[in-house]
Amino acid sequence: MIKGVFVGFAIMIVLALVPIVHIIGIPFGPFIGGYYGISATSGNQDPPGKKALMFCLWTGGLMFVVLATSAAIVTKVTDIQLLLLWGGVWVFTFYYGTMAGLGAWYAEIKAKG
Repeated sequence: MIKGVFVGFAIMIVLALVPIVHIIGIPFGPFIGGYYGISATSGNQDPPGKKALMFCLWTGGLMFVVLATSAAIVTKVTDIQLLLLWGGVWVFTFYYGTMAGLGAWYAEIKAKG
């Protein structure tokens, strides 16, 4: 599962960094990353919903670590409003985790059917 999460995370980062593609890549990157990342998990015979939920939680956890680290650095360097910054950390963690889970779930259901 961890390998799949890192594959999905790499896809999200690549889609965010490519010029012009990032306009669409940033909002849809987690779904696309989840769709292709779940295929890197092998040997797991769990139901699609359970696999997607685990993928969602792992991706959300990874994104929380990345976003919280970035927010901590920004908090130390600048004088930005804390509620806005840390609220964004929670919102984007939830968004990236759930969209990756939906992409993984769609890929699993499509593969089974």
